[in-house]
Amino acid sequence: MKTVQLVLQNAKMILLASLAMSGLAGCGAQTFAVEEESKNFGQQVTYNSEVDVLWVVDTSSSMAKHQNLLANQVPLFIEGLNATGLDYQIGVTTMDMSGSGARGELLAQAGTPKVLNKNTPNLIGLLAGRIRAGESGSPVERGREAMMEALRLSSPGAANEGFLRQDALLNVIFLTNEEDQSSNAIDYVAALDFLKPLLPYGDRSWLAHFMGVTSTDSACKTAEWGFASPGLRYMDLATASAGSKESICDADFKRALTNVRSRVLEVLTDFPLDRDPKVETIRVFVDGVEVPKSETNGWSYREAANAIRFHGTAIPKAGARIKVDFDPAGLK
Repeated sequence: MKTVQLVLQNAKMILLASLAMSGLAGCGAQTFAVEEESKNFGQQVTYNSEVDVLWVVDTSSSMAKHQNLLANQVPLFIEGLNATGLDYQIGVTTMDMSGSGARGELLAQAGTPKVLNKNTPNLIGLLAGRIRAGESGSPVERGREAMMEALRLSSPGAANEGFLRQDALLNVIFLTNEEDQSSNAIDYVAALDFLKPLLPYGDRSWLAHFMGVTSTDSACKTAEWGFASPGLRYMDLATASAGSKESICDADFKRALTNVRSRVLEVLTDFPLDRDPKVETIRVFVDGVEVPKSETNGWSYREAANAIRFHGTAIPKAGARIKVDFDPAGLK
């Protein structure tokens, strides 16, 4: 049985490159240590802790109550991000692309930065205030167009300068109770793939999450007058990126935000291996305690990426010590 170990410095994060790319600037190198008799079975990998989170909020009529419920859960969301030690940035825009709307520009209270991070004074209050964006916006919700415009405006010299970082895992969270009415002339998946190229092991470096009327929740209505408008186009983005899809009719959004955070951390805590294992021999330990193989609260093996992925309550905390034991494939 061979042993591979990794000590997390700042929360184990998204794999950006293997040993051949370990010289990239801005990334913190981590080193696998091995038992002496396995000294030739080591590896070195490079990670990046950067996460950019863009909220795209519907400001049409009937949205205020949903904004309030979500804003009330901002402390839960921020505390979860802080527990991982991530280097995160957060921006909020609206779906209003009319002449008087935000048109992709990040919202900001007077005298405060448009781009929020863990060091921003009154972070929770500012983010909650921006999510409570009101319901006086255009009834023509164009969330996907607003997303792309917000990202375009992140270029140097533009209104959202500094928000979108090259190596960060991009997360877009849509909050709406209606279907998107953006132009369908754009292939939004392809546009995001171009803006955020695939990771070395094939996963997308962006995730789209949807909080709205889902096609599976027949009791959830768009507004008090009783019709439902499932956000199928938003859900297509979420499906393409393996993001989360949550009902806007959840009582308090706690589960929805927890699921978003968990999905982000699943990607960020992938634990790559440098040899193909005999899958049946894999054993995973976090801080000396064996973790069960489970896609609910445990680990799974991702063959395409040759990596261990953690799930649910098994996602390691910042500073955790990870050990993976396995026999390499072909070992006799």
